[in-house]
Amino acid sequence: MNQDLMFFEAEAVAIEAAKCEAQRAAEAQARAARTEAKAAAKVLLQVQRDQRKAEQQAKTEDWRRKTSQARTYKTPDEHAMCGIRWYCRSQKDRDTGCYWHNCHKCGQPLIYTSDPHAKPQICKADTA
Repeated sequence: MNQDLMFFEAEAVAIEAAKCEAQRAAEAQARAARTEAKAAAKVLLQVQRDQRKAEQQAKTEDWRRKTSQARTYKTPDEHAMCGIRWYCRSQKDRDTGCYWHNCHKCGQPLIYTSDPHAKPQICKADTA
């Protein structure tokens, strides 16, 4: 049905169409803003996750470094031989002074070294 509208009716229809078009545009703009906000929130959450993960990795590496240092601090790195008897000491032992200073069999002072091919001392108790 095709009718010609009077000018005031055409004006009312045009105003109504403009209102509908403005409402559709506002809804589309709001939809786009929501989509953009969701994308920004996802990016922010990912950044926060990455930061937490980096902090956790830093803590783990720090813990591993500390345990490794503690282990090497307690691991014997020098030895002394008197006859067939082996004595060893670590950095912790040297710091505390708690290691064998003399051979427990013959009593001569022990010479500690980190050289694995060093010749042993001759034990006076074995030769006598």
